[in-house]
Amino acid sequence: MKKNIIYLFSITMVMLSIASCKKEGSGSGIQAVFSYVADGYKVNFTNFSRNSTEYSWDFGDGSGETSDKKAPTHIFKSKGDFLVSLTTKNGTESSTFIDTVSVLGPNIKIDGDFTDWEYVDYTYQNPAATTGTLLAVKTYASATDIYFYVEGTKDMHMALIDMYFDADNNPATGYFVGAYADGSGADYLAEGPATKDTGGSVFEHTGAVTAFTFNPVANMIDVMKFSDIKPVADKNVIEFSIKKSSIGNPKNSINFLLFDENSGYAVQGALPASPAKKFINVSLK
Repeated sequence: MKKNIIYLFSITMVMLSIASCKKEGSGSGIQAVFSYVADGYKVNFTNFSRNSTEYSWDFGDGSGETSDKKAPTHIFKSKGDFLVSLTTKNGTESSTFIDTVSVLGPNIKIDGDFTDWEYVDYTYQNPAATTGTLLAVKTYASATDIYFYVEGTKDMHMALIDMYFDADNNPATGYFVGAYADGSGADYLAEGPATKDTGGSVFEHTGAVTAFTFNPVANMIDVMKFSDIKPVADKNVIEFSIKKSSIGNPKNSINFLLFDENSGYAVQGALPASPAKKFINVSLK
């Protein structure tokens, strides 16, 4: 598995105070202290506490999940800095150690190895009764790119894609896409084959919201990367990315619609599938 790993180790366990950390203990020598290794959203904790028999962890991420294990593993749901606390006990005595755990998120690479998506939650899943080739999508944003992991049926081939982006988060601007008029406003369109050597283009919308008028602003081969479509269990899976700079440098979030089409531009599947009405929202934070 590809890893984005942060190693933070306690150099000594006999210190009574460490900058940015808070520890409280009794005079008996009981001492709570830990280190951690972050692998994407998965964090493994190592417990270096002394003279302790009970352990209580609060991971500080709002999940409400706690642990009484000596050295737990916790899956965070987002990147950020989290105040994690460990309280240890021995009889009536206790000690608490608090430290900041930095989670940078997964190190996504568009290479057809999908293991780096393991702990990324689904952004959207089509209802089970939905017809069509597209089933679900995961997303992740770095400082420069937006990444997509798409699951489809065995019939998902993406000879062509039409991918609409509401980059300004204003459904009243941009192109109103058919059944998605309740939350559409496509400012950009990526259209072409979903391949490594794609010949498609990224277009920017101009004119009235009802006018399909798009001007090319970039070649897909320059601003998008695609893996091969691969079978995984009973599904076909693909991952790809797009440069933020090619779709107006959105800041906080975008909304998108993805069509899987055959070579004749006939729609084979959609994310989200109609009658969802609105595009899928992706946080870029």
